[in-house]
Amino acid sequence: MITPRARERHAPQPQEVEEIPIGIRRASAWSWRLIVIVAAALILMRGLSYVSDLVIAVLVAILLAAMLSPLVRLLTRYTFLGRAAASAVAMIGLVVVVIGMFTLAGRQLISQWVDIQAQAVTGFQTVMTWATQTFNIDSPMIDSALDELLVKIQENAESLLSGALSTAAVVGSILTGLVIALFTLFFLLAGGPEIWRWVVGLLPPESRIPTHEAFRRGWKALSAYVRTQILVAAVDAIGISIGMIALGLGSYAVPIWLLVFLFSFIPLVGAILSGAIAVLLVLVLKSWVFALIMLGIVLAVQQIEGNLLQPFLMGKAVELHPLAVFLGVAAGATLAGIPGALFAIPLLAFVNATLLYVTGRDPSPDLGHDALAREHFAEIRRKVAKAKAQRRAALR
Repeated sequence: MITPRARERHAPQPQEVEEIPIGIRRASAWSWRLIVIVAAALILMRGLSYVSDLVIAVLVAILLAAMLSPLVRLLTRYTFLGRAAASAVAMIGLVVVVIGMFTLAGRQLISQWVDIQAQAVTGFQTVMTWATQTFNIDSPMIDSALDELLVKIQENAESLLSGALSTAAVVGSILTGLVIALFTLFFLLAGGPEIWRWVVGLLPPESRIPTHEAFRRGWKALSAYVRTQILVAAVDAIGISIGMIALGLGSYAVPIWLLVFLFSFIPLVGAILSGAIAVLLVLVLKSWVFALIMLGIVLAVQQIEGNLLQPFLMGKAVELHPLAVFLGVAAGATLAGIPGALFAIPLLAFVNATLLYVTGRDPSPDLGHDALAREHFAEIRRKVAKAKAQRRAALR
């Protein structure tokens, strides 16, 4: 029996089409479709760039919601709190922890500020002495370079002032983004499933259940990535902070812990930058010998993370090849700078899990099927069918 698709394939084509090789025809068919997809993606990204602050705030809220959702479920299940109250408790706890960390780090830096200044000057002079003796740089050359630097600063004073004003505007934008992120986070925690079901309900009936199940797999991968990344970042920060304490710089352990912890959320690049800052701090405050020891500690911690923690924990949480991680971070940084590098891997983890389910390779068969969602969408379908029947009966 010849199917309609086979009949269409063997249908006679115009002569100018028949003369074109089948490979060229297929390549052209793929090409114009890819052009449309790329054009649509560029238009979407161009539109999102006008509301980048809002988009970043919402994405931060989504990542935080993935991290706090298990806590909200535990509070709802084992306490008298409702979902909204449990969401508020989890969010307030997060804010208190973050403010406490920054306050403690800031107090340590302020209390040591005079010592930092004195040791920084001494360390800078030591480095300059070493540089002049090693590379045979004379003092007049250094003085002329410093004088030229001062002249450049005076010539560009106006641009520096405008940069400071723009920095104040950036701080205001960050505060606005934090407020938006917190409000979004609360509603995602308190009513995330209902919001998602409403979104899925806008799709055609045949697409609702597959879309919902694919989203569940993507959300599980995203949640696993966030929790695993927090654990890996904490281990990195603790290891390097212990190294600072061992080198006699315990008063800077908390600021370094916070710095390494935050930078670790930028895959690949963040660990290198935070480690370099720790080494430079030891070089300025101590000596090059202690800096080499700190470099060894940083490399050891990063080797433990890269060879033990990342493959064991992250490999189970996110099925992404290291090359995909590297290219994803590079593409994200190219397209959107630091936010792009930060959100590239969570987005890849989510998209990878959803596409695996769509193509028939369920990454999380243990999730099964959401019976409550199926019943919800079936009820919507029955209500729509009933409303259509009533309208037809009224027209008769």
